[in-house]
Amino acid sequence: MPLKKTPLAKYNAKRDFKKTAEPSGKLRKSKTGNSYLIQKHAASHLHYDFRLELDGVLKSWAVTKGPSLDPEVRRLAVEVEDHPVAYGSFEGIIPKGQYGGGTVMLWDTGNWESIDDPHKGLKSGHLHFRLNGKRLKGEWALVRMHGKPGEKRNNWLLIKKSDKYAKPGDKDKLLVKEITSIASKRSMEEIAEQKKKVWHSNHPENGEEKSKLKKKDSKSLPSFIEPQLTTLSDRMPQGNNWVHEVKCDGYRTLARIDGDNVKMLTRTGLDWTHKFKSIAERLEKLGSLAILDGEIVAQDKNGRSSFMELQKALTEEKDKDLQYYVFDLLYLDGKDLRSLSLLERKKKLKRLLESKKLKGVFYSDHFTESRGFFEKACQLGLEGVISKKADDEYRSGRGKSWLKSKCHKRQEFIIGGYTRSSTGAAVIGSLLLGYYEGKDFIYAGRVGTGFDHETATILYKKLNKLKCDTMPYTKYSDAGRRGAGWKRGVIWVEPKLVCETEFAEWTGEGALRHPSFQGLREDKPAKDVKRDYAAHGRTKGKAMKNNNLEVSGIKISHPDRIVFPGEDYTKQDVVQYYEAISDYILPYIKDRLISAIRCPEDIKGQCFFQRHAGLIKSKYLKEIKVKGHGDNQPYIALDNKEGLISLAQMGIIEIHPWGSKIDDVYKPDRIIFDFDPDSSVAWKEVVSAAFEIKKKLEKIGLQSFLKTTGGKGLHVIVPVKPKYDWNVMKPWAKAVAESMVHDNPKKYTANMSKAGRKGKIFIDYL
Repeated sequence: MPLKKTPLAKYNAKRDFKKTAEPSGKLRKSKTGNSYLIQKHAASHLHYDFRLELDGVLKSWAVTKGPSLDPEVRRLAVEVEDHPVAYGSFEGIIPKGQYGGGTVMLWDTGNWESIDDPHKGLKSGHLHFRLNGKRLKGEWALVRMHGKPGEKRNNWLLIKKSDKYAKPGDKDKLLVKEITSIASKRSMEEIAEQKKKVWHSNHPENGEEKSKLKKKDSKSLPSFIEPQLTTLSDRMPQGNNWVHEVKCDGYRTLARIDGDNVKMLTRTGLDWTHKFKSIAERLEKLGSLAILDGEIVAQDKNGRSSFMELQKALTEEKDKDLQYYVFDLLYLDGKDLRSLSLLERKKKLKRLLESKKLKGVFYSDHFTESRGFFEKACQLGLEGVISKKADDEYRSGRGKSWLKSKCHKRQEFIIGGYTRSSTGAAVIGSLLLGYYEGKDFIYAGRVGTGFDHETATILYKKLNKLKCDTMPYTKYSDAGRRGAGWKRGVIWVEPKLVCETEFAEWTGEGALRHPSFQGLREDKPAKDVKRDYAAHGRTKGKAMKNNNLEVSGIKISHPDRIVFPGEDYTKQDVVQYYEAISDYILPYIKDRLISAIRCPEDIKGQCFFQRHAGLIKSKYLKEIKVKGHGDNQPYIALDNKEGLISLAQMGIIEIHPWGSKIDDVYKPDRIIFDFDPDSSVAWKEVVSAAFEIKKKLEKIGLQSFLKTTGGKGLHVIVPVKPKYDWNVMKPWAKAVAESMVHDNPKKYTANMSKAGRKGKIFIDYL
């Protein structure tokens, strides 16, 4: 049989066996025919390769966060190409530049047995099996996720079943505990250094060639590494696996040290060595090949880091007063340390910095005790706290293993316009702020405090050069649109300047409350400025969601934002839920005007009832004006799944359809009786009330249907022909409700007064 037709053709095609010590792809069973293994693999990202032998090959999945003994934890497992059975003993290094280049550790071995037919399980997308490994035992499941049309990746979930081997609440404890090879007892770092190498293949290594390659690599440093970023959290996470650092108020800066050639790089890779010249000169004394990660700060008169003082020092070119707080070490003497745990990296960092004691360069220490730490930091007037997973590798980009808890709400915004001072001087009076969401530039309110006369003059000069004739905002709040002359006196500018702003909170209309200007930021492009949503600090967490998520063709922003605190349901979960039930819900909401409960952050944050379109804009949503209703503001309607997903993308949690169709909104085709019980009323009494009105309606020839409300009550829905308008149907509904009260006044009330509801069921007919 030609090689290209074998199950291992894809495996072979991806590898050059003259350069890698991995075994070539040959169909060959193990002695038992059911081997199982996991390889810890530090490639571009650390992951765990999960492999099950079947039909002479290893069926393989890349488990991004590693297995967990906690049945509540679902781990993303991306199906990859089949591997040869001989791969089950591979441990060592895949050369840089080769497919999967990086360090490979044999983390667990054993055998497996399928509880059901494994071929049917793989085909159906639900593989149920039992592991007998040295570290993993008991029942497990691999469940295939429903991907989007055309999606190349085949995503599954790896789940531990509840049995005697399960450990509820264990989360990542096993991965933190077991950090050495099951075969050689070496750590990932030791394997990377090729100590006591155990792998022997049919392709002996050329020791001299390898030695030269390693020596060459040790003298090279990446020109830039994208930094790991924090995610805003509403509280500090708890647990032994977190460490906490004081949050500095300055410029995030990476120091690339190549002997006496030192570069100071911003978080976007800009070379700011000229701005931080004094710090760079001090770092030359380290005499190392290294990349440091830290924060450049300036202190105020109270000894606290201050962004405004930092701006002042840079403007006045007083960089000698600046300080560099270093909290991570990414490279040292040519070795890439990013795959090590945070604590391992910080241990090496501390040793490096203590060897020289450089003026103005400090090791940023951490704390393991979280109780009262955040409150104390805020009492001291600090900006906040950064919490980090102690055992995690360094991952470029934004993730959930670094969380920031702020004493004050604060983030970057883009300046889209300004007003001049009422004094007539050439200074600004206020700034109009905004942020991007996709291609939309969204208005976030204006700030008129936080700058002195000198700063206001500098801002005026900078903004005057960016003046433009048209308003740059594509979306702005209802309050801004209806407010008295909010555009009056505004000078529009190209949205290029980024500023840091502190504020009290977001209003329901999406504007800042009590904002205060803190300074311009030159280290972040305007296009990267988005609204900062707070996740919830917790030790339990799902795998990170795809920040480029699309559902039914709708791009979903902030898919990993927690919407249901305490239950870890994200915005992605809500959107995909609405997608899953779209065929069931659409017949009841399509072609009807919609009122909605909108929660821009989460259900415990600021939610509001929205009847009109306002900021809810989409090509899949209809805007319909109703004569005599809504102050001429359009209402929302939809007629397809894309419209439903668009609502969920915009933070809609609850959808309340009108009782009439849009072709004639004045004539209802359904009447709803809402049974809303007092807290003292038993559930069985609410159920009996629904049956009671059902019988009453049947006597007059009307059929009714039951619907749960999602709360403590019930809805009884009565379909009617759209023959009469609301002025006729409301009195009729009132008469039905009052007849229920007349028959049993101790049980029911139709009065909206809270006082009159005590111990009763309120029948809401409106």
